[in-house]
Amino acid sequence: MRRGLRPRVPGHGALLAAVSGVALGATFSPFGGPVLPFLAFAPLAMALQRGQSRPASASPAAPLLYGFLAAATAHAIGLYWMVPALSWRTRLAVPVYLLVVAMLGVLGGAACSGAAALHRVRRWPLPVALAACWTGFEWAAAHVPGVSYAWLNAGGSLGWHPVAAGGVELLGARFLTFWTVAVGGGVGVVALRLGRGGGSAALRPVVVMLGVVGMPLVAGQLRQRTFQEGAVAATVAAVQAGHGGGGVEGAVALERWLEPLRELGAARPFDVAVFPERFLAARLRHPDDGAATAMGLRVADFAGTLGTATLVGALDAELAHNGRDTVWYNAAFVQPAGGSLSPAYRKTRLVPGLEGTGVPGGAFGLASRGYGRGRDQRPLPLGDGAVGAMVCYDSAYGPTARALVRGGAEWLAVLSNDDWLDPERPFRTTWAYWQHATHARLRAMENRVSVIQVATTGHTFAVSSGGRASAPALEAGEEGIAVLSVQRRGAFTLYTRLGDVLGLACFVVFALSVVVDRTGNVQGRHS
Repeated sequence: MRRGLRPRVPGHGALLAAVSGVALGATFSPFGGPVLPFLAFAPLAMALQRGQSRPASASPAAPLLYGFLAAATAHAIGLYWMVPALSWRTRLAVPVYLLVVAMLGVLGGAACSGAAALHRVRRWPLPVALAACWTGFEWAAAHVPGVSYAWLNAGGSLGWHPVAAGGVELLGARFLTFWTVAVGGGVGVVALRLGRGGGSAALRPVVVMLGVVGMPLVAGQLRQRTFQEGAVAATVAAVQAGHGGGGVEGAVALERWLEPLRELGAARPFDVAVFPERFLAARLRHPDDGAATAMGLRVADFAGTLGTATLVGALDAELAHNGRDTVWYNAAFVQPAGGSLSPAYRKTRLVPGLEGTGVPGGAFGLASRGYGRGRDQRPLPLGDGAVGAMVCYDSAYGPTARALVRGGAEWLAVLSNDDWLDPERPFRTTWAYWQHATHARLRAMENRVSVIQVATTGHTFAVSSGGRASAPALEAGEEGIAVLSVQRRGAFTLYTRLGDVLGLACFVVFALSVVVDRTGNVQGRHS
């Protein structure tokens, strides 16, 4: 090939992709707002469209590079908190952070490469192809065995604006990804055409884009106006225990809250007291026969004295298949005021790189033992109803909340141990607080069910089934008790009935686009 015809990667395209990454990363912050998600993908779409219109001067690897830059930059910004939050616990904090960012960058590159192939070979509109492939990439990341990742998704900040997020009850949180990516792609394509003097040729895409933006917004507005929330199902006393509020001295810490809860109950009765994840760093029952341990007896005595059911994060264990080793679980239990301890809800989604396989001993550089993955996603009995307990990272996964609701949960409780976030140390006060609250909002709207979150240091709050969230009941780092109300769940939403069909469909498109990309490149080289 002559030097003058050698393909090259346009520097402007890489810069545009990086700009999209910065904009997307900003949506993962407390300043994401309702507008930026619709614009974040415009520069990336411009870069991809430029490459499609100038095939002779662009490398076939350009879309892969653009997608890698956009995805890696966005998640490097959104997940920056992994370093200050985890470096004091493990020397592998920085390598794990870089590995996660790199893996997501590779998947983002594959998504953009597939979108470009669908546009070039199959003549798909670029905004639609990009939205389908990016949504498929997010679905794939959330389903990789052993290292699944679902912490952040494009458009997630719309969860803080229920009018704009009404579509999630139909198609789940993936709808927000598809919608915002498609709109951003359309903005980029139209802007590029106008910049080239497209004139009237750009009017039709503008009209289409306005409809794509406007129709879901109008439908969401109408839905919010007509949505009727159910009657109060339960009043919850959420205990934000603060640093050192639980742990190995859990029995002392539990009894410390007895009198404050009794005084609160006398003035404002509540139905259940809820403590955060791993508040008791001990098992409540023996792994061999299920009999109550000493800690389990203390919990039963606590609930009996309080006269109210108690939902608490603790440990659970069972003997491994070899009959010698013990497999540990991060779990939640309901102890009624009178009666037996409930079955355990065991955390089903383990944090990649930080929570192990359940085998005793260190894992990934951490001194603490690893955890086994829970398999039974059933709600816990509470009075005449049931509560769907989720443990921290579980709330990032729509299917987990959906399974609990389908199993009969009238409301959801997210128990989180976030003492690795320290409001007294500014370096460790990060966006993770805000991002965790985003997931609770999305799970509430997907299933139209009330959600409360109870955290060690914050944020502790309630989200109504309509998606409206209370302000944090307690300041980050503050110790105290917040009284929150949850509504009775209504009929199943379409998402609760069918699941993440949009995400699965987009994954199929994403996978096929990789085949189209490979086939198209081979044919291009032959021609």
